[in-house]
Amino acid sequence: MPKPYKTKKYTHTLLVDGDSLLKTAYHGAKNLYYKGNHIGGIFQFLTMLRKVINENRFDKIFIFWDGRFSGRLRYEIYKEYKANREKDFYNHREPKDPELYIQKERVKQYCEELFIRQFQDEIIEADDSIGYYCHNIVDNEKVVIISNDRDMCQLIDDRVAIYVINLRKIVSKYNYDEYFNHHYTNVKLVKILSGDASDNIKGIQGVKEKTLIKYFPEICKKTLTLKDIISKIEVLQSERKTRLKTLDNIKNKVTVGCQGEDIFDINEKIINLRNPLLTESSKENLDNLFVSPIDPEDRTTKNFIRMMLEDGIIMAIPGGRDGYINFLKPFLRIIKKEKNFFNISKK
Repeated sequence: MPKPYKTKKYTHTLLVDGDSLLKTAYHGAKNLYYKGNHIGGIFQFLTMLRKVINENRFDKIFIFWDGRFSGRLRYEIYKEYKANREKDFYNHREPKDPELYIQKERVKQYCEELFIRQFQDEIIEADDSIGYYCHNIVDNEKVVIISNDRDMCQLIDDRVAIYVINLRKIVSKYNYDEYFNHHYTNVKLVKILSGDASDNIKGIQGVKEKTLIKYFPEICKKTLTLKDIISKIEVLQSERKTRLKTLDNIKNKVTVGCQGEDIFDINEKIINLRNPLLTESSKENLDNLFVSPIDPEDRTTKNFIRMMLEDGIIMAIPGGRDGYINFLKPFLRIIKKEKNFFNISKK
């Protein structure tokens, strides 16, 4: 008699782009106040995180935050990086939105009590920490990343999917084309050629995503390389009476950015999250975070509830004071797993 088929058991991990989730939460609940204090960012962050956890059973949760000077490593490669945001990568400035900063620090305190692992390095971007984790996924692990950052989509593969906050959907290799125009494996290629306006990364002059789809429609169906694009340019130009300047710009590496003829190499370095920009010390700290148990001392749900009472979060929860138990339930499974892991590690 044949043995019954055994389904492979996976560990399910949630990686959270903390600043991306918090900014969406903060701006989405501008009118939520308690005793004159804005609490919208805290409440919406916890509510949105709870929703994702409740709908998907995760075994581990990590939240990655940008540091004060995060992006410095990219700036050292490309001096126009985030110039549109007037960011200073070396000198401390008061936050543009002090209230958002205050709520960020408070959210981190809440997550501590929930046994959620967190990481922040002064000069490292959350994207790179998440990219590093995905590079080190173990064999029996599946990952979901919470973010609004389209850059994260380049990490999608057989075992990595993205919960796109604005879509309220998990986007994987299997449904990517329902939401975006190009093939999921071409996210990095599209950004190298077209740039990223949100981070002030310049691309090839005149090239946008629509340009690439128009002249290279296969970019929507299969994996392409930069070599594939350049090879096809001459074929396309030979079929025209007059050469198309935009296509020649790709071939000749024409950009309005400071990258010059090194545009492909520079953009590859600052865009590619599969080769994240990290310091050796940040890698060591991340490696420890991934495997070290969380000490439960001084962490309790009572502290979490006390904070909710202090901040007025409980009053915003459906059911008020009686609803906090239901609100906590999705987090309790993570707390239990982390406590068990700690106890086992001490034996």
